[in-house]
Amino acid sequence: MSKVFGKNGILLIFAFLFLGPLYVYGQDLGSSSGIFRSPSTSPKSSSTSAAKTTKPKTATTKSAPAPVRKTAPKTVVKSTPKPTRPTTRTTARRETVSQNRNQTTVYTPPQENIVITVGNQNTNPNDLFEQAVEEGNTARDDRDYVKAENAYRRAQGIQPKDSRAVYGLGNIYADQQRWEEAERAYRQAMQLEPDNAAAYIALSYVLTQPIVGTNLSERYDEAEKMARKAIQIDDGNAFAYDQLGVALELRGNISAETQNAYQKAIQIEPEFALAYAHLGRLLRRNGKSADSGDAYSKAIRFSNDVPTMILVADVMQSQQKYLESEQLLRRALDQDPKNPTALYMLGRALTTRSEFDEAEKVLKRSVEVSPNSFVSYTLLGSLYLRRARLDDAEKILNKALTVVSPNERKRLAQDFEAVGDAFMRIGKPADARRLYRQAMALDGSKTILMEKLAKVKND
Repeated sequence: MSKVFGKNGILLIFAFLFLGPLYVYGQDLGSSSGIFRSPSTSPKSSSTSAAKTTKPKTATTKSAPAPVRKTAPKTVVKSTPKPTRPTTRTTARRETVSQNRNQTTVYTPPQENIVITVGNQNTNPNDLFEQAVEEGNTARDDRDYVKAENAYRRAQGIQPKDSRAVYGLGNIYADQQRWEEAERAYRQAMQLEPDNAAAYIALSYVLTQPIVGTNLSERYDEAEKMARKAIQIDDGNAFAYDQLGVALELRGNISAETQNAYQKAIQIEPEFALAYAHLGRLLRRNGKSADSGDAYSKAIRFSNDVPTMILVADVMQSQQKYLESEQLLRRALDQDPKNPTALYMLGRALTTRSEFDEAEKVLKRSVEVSPNSFVSYTLLGSLYLRRARLDDAEKILNKALTVVSPNERKRLAQDFEAVGDAFMRIGKPADARRLYRQAMALDGSKTILMEKLAKVKND
């Protein structure tokens, strides 16, 4: 796999399940966010989405959260990229990069020494591109997503056909659960590198995130196809088989085919914690409690890095094991205090267990780290509603209004409506009218809102 999604990069996003009276925003199968590895800043091969980094990040660094792995997955690297045009100005070279005891050879194609004159200085656009990508990576490491996005977009403007900048954008959107934007970025990256298995896995992953207002059945069907395409490209890719299992399970397939997909991932990667967690969940759904418990135990045992802790905790939450998930999430936050997914998920677990004081503190940190994350705002708004802090709920929903996507508008309308209903119950029709009007602005087709507004005016 490429460095963008490689061994230390493709695991951390599967399912944002929120049960009870709170908003269910995510697949009920397991996922998180923040795990796709940052793009490399070394020369890129056309057969991989990014070449190896000059400073490889380990599984415990906050900038490159990684799945639990002690052996790197098998990687298919084509040695002969398609040349864009002949050139004689530089000589092609081969670079060998060590990656956790495995050697991966990356072919660097010849490039012309194009020079741009800036003021009195000559600046190579390749250097400007690498600098912008590195700036984006550093900002992502620091959880400064606004700065990271600006840097990756600048890099994209310099080298629009280099997929690394596009992957970088997809990664930071996935970190913040901005699924629609992440999907667009990964689709673009896939177009730039149609033979890269990692691109298909990333897109499959995003397609398994339930986005309100979309046809989930069609999305899950495409997710399965993307995972199968990744396997076709690289049949030794454990991530691809695990993602295939997720897509099949989301489609309601809990048969031997799904179990075989998870087991194949484990066969390729014997310490693949997430695959064990998925297998444990599937076995439990099939009534095999003892085998399920054994699989979960292995998943926890192999959860030694931040992203894997988050992923396994997310699978636990999909099984309503909120208390158990907290242990892994707190361990993750000890190592990476600003991880937006860990903060969101811990806040979700605490809210579900009615630990409102701590949940509020955690979710406030989450929106500070990820100010464009719609789900964090709506979860905090739900918490305030449950605590009857209606003014605070309205304020936080107004912040969600600044980042809502077209497909999320109906979801946000429901939240505004719920707060309006609460105002009505305590005898504040003027406040309720304001909330209902906002809900109508988001979802004008909902007839019940028209009825509620009419009733408020008549009272």
